[in-house]
Amino acid sequence: MRPSKILADIIDSAIGAKAHYEIWWAQANEAKPSLVPIMNRHSDFFIASADAHYTAFFVYLAHLFDKRADSSSIPTYLRSIAENTEAEKLASLQSEYDLLAARAAPIITARHKSVAHIDAKLTEKEVFAPLEVTWNQVRGVIYDSAVFVAKLAGTNDLGSIGIARDRRLIEATLKLIRAVGASGA
Repeated sequence: MRPSKILADIIDSAIGAKAHYEIWWAQANEAKPSLVPIMNRHSDFFIASADAHYTAFFVYLAHLFDKRADSSSIPTYLRSIAENTEAEKLASLQSEYDLLAARAAPIITARHKSVAHIDAKLTEKEVFAPLEVTWNQVRGVIYDSAVFVAKLAGTNDLGSIGIARDRRLIEATLKLIRAVGASGA
C-alpha cells in the first residue's frame, strides 16, 4: 500500500465528514426557526438534502476510523508509515489517534445502527440515548479528526489541503437558504 494514496483518501474523508456535517447542521439546526418558512416552501429539496448530508458525514467519518487492513483509514495510514517513521513520532501519533478513536467509537456505533444498518427495533433517538453522545461531541470529533488528518499531512493549515475553516459551510448554507427566500422562488 502506498502511504501517499492512503493519505489522499483520508484527506478526502476528512473533507467530506466536516463539509457534510456543517451543511446538515445548518439545515437541521441553525436554520431553525427563522429560515423554516423558506425551507418549507421547498421541503422536498431540504428534506432530501438534510438526509443526504446526515448520511454522508457519518459515512466519511467512519472511513477515517475503519480498522480493516484493506481500507484507506487513519489506522491503515499509520501502519503504512511505520517502517519509515521515527519510533517516538509514530508512538505520539498512535497515542493521539487512540484518544480520538475512543471518542469516535460511540459515534461509529450510532452510525452502524442508524445509517449503515438501520436497527429494526430502535429509533434513531433510542440508538443514541445509551451511547450518551451529544451533537457537540459529534462536531468535536469531526473537527478534531480534520485537524489530526491535517497533522498527518504535515500542516496546521486545514485550508491548504481543502478542509474548510470551522463554520464556513454552515455560514454558506444559511446564506444560500436566505438567497432562495429573497429570490421569491
